[in-house]
Amino acid sequence: MQEMDIIRAILDDRKKTGNTINKVYFAACGGSIAALYPSKYLLEKESVKLNRVGYYSSNEFVLATPSALDKNSLVIACSHQGDTPETVEAIKLAQQRGAATVAFTYKSGSEITEYGDYEIVYDWGPESSPANQKASRSLKLVGSLLKELEDWKHYGSFIEGFDRLDTVVKRASEQLAEYGSEFADANKLEKVIYTVGSGANFGSAYMEDICILKEMQWIHSSSIHSGEFFHGPLEITDTETPFLLMLGDGRTRAMDERVLTFLKRYGRKIYLLDVRDLGISVIDESVVEYFSPLLLNNVVGVLNKALAVAKKHPLSTRRYMWKVSY
Repeated sequence: MQEMDIIRAILDDRKKTGNTINKVYFAACGGSIAALYPSKYLLEKESVKLNRVGYYSSNEFVLATPSALDKNSLVIACSHQGDTPETVEAIKLAQQRGAATVAFTYKSGSEITEYGDYEIVYDWGPESSPANQKASRSLKLVGSLLKELEDWKHYGSFIEGFDRLDTVVKRASEQLAEYGSEFADANKLEKVIYTVGSGANFGSAYMEDICILKEMQWIHSSSIHSGEFFHGPLEITDTETPFLLMLGDGRTRAMDERVLTFLKRYGRKIYLLDVRDLGISVIDESVVEYFSPLLLNNVVGVLNKALAVAKKHPLSTRRYMWKVSY
């Protein structure tokens, strides 16, 4: 089923019992929760009717379940292989509470889908369509909810954006090939790299921090919100500390630019991914900020693959994950 069909089916089902959807909760872990960040951000910025938008690491959702979780709730859970224990438990709990549940996964028929009223199987891998990856399909789902619940005025431009996304990503990835090699050569011996972002892009900065730099490259990192940079993190700035700054488009770009100005003055190892330079402006300005992370999630992979080669440290290398009991 397509996202709009799922939303209409959920709302029709709720209507039969005198209920609706007035709360949305996201539950996932690691890269999956980071991929859901733009959807959470979209609902927070655009909805005027939802009572709550919750965003939880799965185990926290289970251990400290929101009291408002009920039959008027939609719970969106994501697990790449469909068997993340905490996420399976979270969506199971949501279903037991009577919430509508949608399970996102790359693996159809996996355990998480047993507790999803609906499942969305997304694209993944080097040949996948960016418009059908998990971050995109989650955005389509909540955009459809906004359209059906609130007649969201930007929905048309929103859908058109997905029609243009694949071309934008392809061209941007090609554009960054040389820069990726430069980034890799400059950072192959670094022990720490900080990521910086804001708005809908903060999930991209977080994903790069925990999933790539820490998990896959064993490089110490921390994701810094551009708005928080000047409230503590600025003190680590010097000419020897690398920063990967993700400049978005939209309302929070000014915060990113402020950080860049400071880093240019006091730092030296500054690496930029600017979505405007990468062609995002072909998407309508009313919704472009929600597409910035979809572009960033893909093009940062150009840097990551080059870094893994330069370090002779494959992205698949692990010490503990899936190897020891934890």
